[in-house]
Amino acid sequence: IVLFSKDSRIIMMHFSKLIIVMYLLNLTNTSIFAQTTSLVSLDANGRLVYTADSKGNKVPDFSGVGYKNSEAAIPTVPVVKTVTAITGDNLASVQAAINEVAALPMDANGIRGAILFKAGLYNISDTIKINASGIVLRGEGNSSTGTRFYATKTAQHTLFAFGGLSKPAYITSTKKSITNSYVPIGATSVTVASGHTFQVGDHVYLHHIPKQTWIDLLTMAQWGWTYSSYDVDFDRVVIGVNGNIITLDAPVMDIIDPLYTTAELVKYTSTRIENCGIENMRISSYYASETDENHGWEAISFDNIINSWATGVVVYYFGYSAVHVLDGAAWITIDNCKMLDAKSTIDGGRRYSFNVDGQRVLVKNCTTRNGRHDYVNGSRTNGPVVFYNSTSTLQNNDIGPHHRWSTGILFDNLTGDGRMDVQNRTSSGTGHGWAGAQIMFWNCTADRMAIQDPQGDYRNWAIGCVCPDITNVGDMTTEPLGFIESQGTKIAAIPSLFIAQLNQRLYSTTPIELVHFDVRRQQNSILLNWSTASEKNNAFFSVERSANGIDFNVLSTVSGNGNSSSLLKYSFEDHNPLVGKSFYRLKQTDIDGKYTYSDIKQIEIPGKTLSLMSTLIGDVLNVFLNVTYPINYSILNSAGQNVFEGKSKGLTNISLNKQPVGFYYIVTANGETARFFKQK
Repeated sequence: IVLFSKDSRIIMMHFSKLIIVMYLLNLTNTSIFAQTTSLVSLDANGRLVYTADSKGNKVPDFSGVGYKNSEAAIPTVPVVKTVTAITGDNLASVQAAINEVAALPMDANGIRGAILFKAGLYNISDTIKINASGIVLRGEGNSSTGTRFYATKTAQHTLFAFGGLSKPAYITSTKKSITNSYVPIGATSVTVASGHTFQVGDHVYLHHIPKQTWIDLLTMAQWGWTYSSYDVDFDRVVIGVNGNIITLDAPVMDIIDPLYTTAELVKYTSTRIENCGIENMRISSYYASETDENHGWEAISFDNIINSWATGVVVYYFGYSAVHVLDGAAWITIDNCKMLDAKSTIDGGRRYSFNVDGQRVLVKNCTTRNGRHDYVNGSRTNGPVVFYNSTSTLQNNDIGPHHRWSTGILFDNLTGDGRMDVQNRTSSGTGHGWAGAQIMFWNCTADRMAIQDPQGDYRNWAIGCVCPDITNVGDMTTEPLGFIESQGTKIAAIPSLFIAQLNQRLYSTTPIELVHFDVRRQQNSILLNWSTASEKNNAFFSVERSANGIDFNVLSTVSGNGNSSSLLKYSFEDHNPLVGKSFYRLKQTDIDGKYTYSDIKQIEIPGKTLSLMSTLIGDVLNVFLNVTYPINYSILNSAGQNVFEGKSKGLTNISLNKQPVGFYYIVTANGETARFFKQK
C-alpha cells in the first residue's frame, strides 16, 4: 500500500572577515525558510515532484551514491587481528597484519575481518597497501590519545592506498547503441538497438561519446579540448528490461543528443576489490615548515575499488587531501572525517581536502580547515556524486567542480566561509574550460557564488543558498547566469535534496495508510502526532530522531494495532529535545519483522549552544555548552592553529595554562564560534 503523508573565514587575520562569517552562520540558523522551489516540490502526499522543460530535462535523482548505493548501513566488521604500536617504524608490522588478513577466506558477505590497531603512535615510513577485498582497518579513537598514524617519509606519498590492480574492461560483444532521438537530464531509461543481451542485475557502462559539434557548441577548442578526450563511462546497474527499453539504477547526467553526442550501453568485467574500510583513527604527517611539500601528500586513496568507506578519520598536515577517490572507484562513503591544517604552499594542485574523481560517491558530515578546494571534483567526474552536510573554514579557494566537465554533482547543505562556484574557467591551468554541468548547490551557505550556465540545454543550479553575492561573473569570464531560486532563504519543505530523494527511492511503500504525521513544539518538548486509515500486520512504530537528517536514533516504540480498517490516532512526546534542528521519522515494523519508514519531519528549537562565562580569562576558560549530548569543540589560536580539542556538554572548564597570552577562538562542531583573550 502506498505511503501517504499529507502533510575573515572563521579564523582570519582581519577581524572584519570574522564578523561576516559569523553573520552568515547566523543566517543559516535563523532565516525564515521558503517552502518549495519551482523545479522540485512536494505533492499532497509528500512525494517529490519534478518540473521538466520542454525536452524533458529535470533535476536528476542524485541519491544513488555511497556504500551499497546507500541501501545498507556500513557494517560493523568483527575483529580478527589486533596490532599494538612498536617503537620505531611500524610499516612492516602493519603491512604484515594486512597481508595476514588478506590470506583469510571471505565470508558470505565478502568480509575477511577487521584489524584493530590499539591506541598508540604508529610511525610509518611509506605507503600502506590494501589490495584485497573485505579488510577493515580500525582504530581506538581519533583524539590525541587514540590510534595515531604518523607519516614520516620526507617525500610526497600516500599513506593508506586501497585498490585493486586494474579498472573494469568492456565486454565488447555486448555493446549496443542507444537509439533515442534525445535522452534528457534525469531520464532513467534508454532504448538500445535490437539483439541485446542485457538482464536485470548487469553492471554496465553508459558510454557517452561526444562529437566535434559538441566542442564547437561549448567553444572549447580554443582551450585545447578535443572530443575524443571527453569519451566517458557512467557506471550503472540494469534494474529493468522491457524489450529494447533498459532501465538503469541512476539517471542520465549528461544529455544524449545525436546533434552533439552518441551513446551506447555495454557490459563490463571487473577485478575491483570491495568491502574495505578505514575507521576511527587520527592520521598526521611530518612537515618541516608551513610551506613544506616533501612529506605526506594523500592520507587515504581509493582506486579500482567499490562499496568501501572511510569513517571517523581525522587528518592533519597532509599537503593534498584527507581522502582522494580516484576514477577507478565507485560506491564509496566518506563519513565524519576531517582535513585540518594542511602544510604546503597555497597554490595549484594542493589542498584538495576531499577530492572525488570517482563515481557514485557520498561525502557527508565532514569538516575542513585551511584548505583550498575542500569539496571538489577533478576532470570528467561522472555523477551522481554527493557532498552533504559538511563545513569548511579558512577557505583559500572555491568549493565545486574544478575543471573539464564534471556532471551530476550535488552540493547539499555545505557551509563555507568562502566561495562556491561552477564556471567556465577558460584557459586556467592547462585549459580547464567548463568545470561542470548539471551541478546543484542546495541550501548551501557561502560568501560568494559564481553560477554559470553552459551553452545549449545544459544547466547548473543554486537553490535555497544563503549567499549575499550570487553572480554570473566568474574568475575568467562572464557567462549566462545559472538557475537561481530562493537566494538567502533555505528550502524548508525539502531541507536536504539528497535525503528527500534517498527516502523516496528506498521507502516509497508501507503496509499502513498513514494519513497524518506532524511534529510540533511545546513549551519544553516536541509532540509527534500521527494517524492511520488502515493497518495490516502492524506490530509497532519506532520513533526516531536525528540531528542531521541521516543518522537516526530510536527514542521510543509505540504499539501498533495489528489489522485495522478504522482511523487510529497515535502520539509521542519528546521531553528532551535537541537544541537547534531536529529530524523525526517513524519506522513501522510488521509482525514478521519487515519495516518501512515515513517521510522525515524537521523542526527547530532556537537557542545558542555556546556561552562564555567571560571573554577575558586567566588559565581556565569556563564555557557552557547548551546541549543534551556531548558536542565536539576546538580551541584555535589567532593563526588558526588547533591548540586544544574536546567533547563535552553543560558547564565545562578548559585548562589553557600552557598557552601564551593572546586572542583565541572556541569553535563547536555545529559551527558556533566565540572569541576570548588569555591575559596571562
